[in-house]
Amino acid sequence: MPLRGSRPSTFSRSAGRGTALALSLALAVAVAGCSGDKKPASGPKPPPPSERSEAETTAAPGAVAFKDMTGLRKPVTYPDKITVAITDIRYAKNQAMGPGEITGRNLTIFTLRFTNGSAQPLDLNKVQVVARYGKARTQASPTSYANINDFYGTVAPGQSRSASYAFDLPPEGYGAVVLGVAFDDKHKTAVFAGSLQR
Repeated sequence: MPLRGSRPSTFSRSAGRGTALALSLALAVAVAGCSGDKKPASGPKPPPPSERSEAETTAAPGAVAFKDMTGLRKPVTYPDKITVAITDIRYAKNQAMGPGEITGRNLTIFTLRFTNGSAQPLDLNKVQVVARYGKARTQASPTSYANINDFYGTVAPGQSRSASYAFDLPPEGYGAVVLGVAFDDKHKTAVFAGSLQR
């Protein structure tokens, strides 16, 4: 039975994609690579990494939009005017053959957007997204797909940022889908509940 509405709520944060962990690991590797000798760096400094466009960040070639997405597209807005919304939901059959990939699985791809209506920068380095499906609310396994990207960095007041997350969510679970989005300890997890139909 489809669940109604979208609301901030308490939701499991034990799973999701480890953006913060990856950043911590990268920092640890960088610190470990520093030697005690402080020699001046030679040559010109490399240019800073360029920001990827939203279209590149959320690109999922070959994915198809669902015909119906009942209840899952209602944004969650907090008292400080930060808004979390699902802007697109697509499905695709995974064709990848890399490490950890399961070829032929049906993937569901959620594109999320944070809009910062507050007066402070919004930190997105700790975003965790968890998908559940079916009457038993089985947790869907997160997986990679194509060139999609996790959230990272900060969003200035008045600005928005999007990212996509792919899950191994079987078609038999489309009747009851719950997506939880946690991003810090000050805001309750945004919960989107509803159903999908191809």
